[in-house]
Amino acid sequence: MIVTISNEYGSGALAIARLAARELGYAYVDRQLPVVVAKRLRITPEAVEASEDSTPTLGQRLLEGLELATPELAQASAEQPLDDTLLAAVARAVREYAARGNSVIVGRGASAILGSRPDVLRVFMRAPREWRIVHVVASSAVTRAVAEAEVDRIDRARTAYVRQWYGLGFGDPANYDLCIDVSLLDAAQSAAAVVAAVHARR
Repeated sequence: MIVTISNEYGSGALAIARLAARELGYAYVDRQLPVVVAKRLRITPEAVEASEDSTPTLGQRLLEGLELATPELAQASAEQPLDDTLLAAVARAVREYAARGNSVIVGRGASAILGSRPDVLRVFMRAPREWRIVHVVASSAVTRAVAEAEVDRIDRARTAYVRQWYGLGFGDPANYDLCIDVSLLDAAQSAAAVVAAVHARR
């Protein structure tokens, strides 16, 4: 079984996904994907680190970190539009990890790439905007103004990315098998919901 985790920024989905993967005994796939893509496109992590002070390129955005460098964020930059080569490389990497079975894949448009398959559980994690802003402030030690700006920016970017490249509505329940409001459940309870859904599907 493959579990894909899509999420609104600031929902704490990474911690939940890790807990679910551990409970299921599944591989946890997040940063492996951009590393694989970077190697195929001949972008080195060292080159990214060396140019942190310059305007980030598409490859740099892909490697900076999971939630702040998902491919959809590249789409938000008019100077560095997402191209078909990178999109195809991401899709290929997602399918290769999925082919190994029993894994939790976070982000990267995996739910859209893999689609509605009997061996795929598509999960979406959300929370009210205010809850997510407070969560970002607490977990990232940034100001409220920065948190608000990031939540809104990344929400817009993910919505545009999914709509443009996959023709889907980001967060539309029709595109997922399980939607969780993480403001109503803590991380352990949210992970347990994912685990229960996997067992039910199997």
